[in-house]
Amino acid sequence: MTLGVRSAAIMLECARRGSLGAAANALNMTQPAVTRMLKRLEDSYGVPLFDRTTRGVVPTVYGEALLPYAKLIVSEIGNADDVIRQMRGASRGVVRIGGVGSVVGGYIMAAVTAMRADHPEVQFQIVEDLEDRVLEGLKSGSIDIAISPEPYVDDEITLATPEAMHDLVAVFCRSGHPILEMKTVSLADAARQDWILPPYGTPTVREWQRRFHGQAIEPLAPKVVSRSVQVVKSAVMTDALLCWMPLPLMRTEMERGEIARVPIPDLEWRRTFRIYRRKKGLLTPSAAILIDCLRKTAESWSNEVR
Repeated sequence: MTLGVRSAAIMLECARRGSLGAAANALNMTQPAVTRMLKRLEDSYGVPLFDRTTRGVVPTVYGEALLPYAKLIVSEIGNADDVIRQMRGASRGVVRIGGVGSVVGGYIMAAVTAMRADHPEVQFQIVEDLEDRVLEGLKSGSIDIAISPEPYVDDEITLATPEAMHDLVAVFCRSGHPILEMKTVSLADAARQDWILPPYGTPTVREWQRRFHGQAIEPLAPKVVSRSVQVVKSAVMTDALLCWMPLPLMRTEMERGEIARVPIPDLEWRRTFRIYRRKKGLLTPSAAILIDCLRKTAESWSNEVR
């Protein structure tokens, strides 16, 4: 007996609940049936997958190694069922997409809004996380589409579309900030300003520091530190702070005249992103539509970030 749909589900429930009895209840099976199938699976691999203790069951190192594959099997079966239901018109469909914060607040939300206009029945599950965690979520099957800086292709992940997406990170301040009265703003001028930035160690701040240090300039430490896009926007609009943010995230406030872009060429960072999917498995119709919406959004925004 090798790992299949039923045995994968048993493994996941045993690991999740730590009990053969609880796993059996969750799967609407008897405990002897769960015990028997788990034993057959262990015999087929020739190794113990779970340690039986007085408190329940705990995955062994072999079980831990097999669990990601069990998750992927169960996830793909769910995707297959969803494809058929969508094709028969019996399901609203669910799309699970992940990306870093700037992509979620910019491209992903714009594409989701566009797709909802024609497909209001679809449910969207959006994950905002660090790049490595988003890609791991794609591999494990917890998300269907991932957007991450290029390049990233391995045996499990491939490009969902050949087109690249771009954004532009630039300096912003509130309208009326004294820095806007300067004819030119050098990197040295920017180093003396008060900033609000994400925490040290994040990719954006590392790049921000690299640009100053590359010209032997030490900027002031940020006055405010926050990961929250809304906190950054509020701080910039109510205080004399500069921020370094992706242009798509600031578009609304710029159109309202609340925030202005500060032209500092040395602090303009054009980033490239790619859309990824799992190499194996099915892409649901809803996921395919969202990918097309992402492509169209990227095309419509392309002139802004050149």
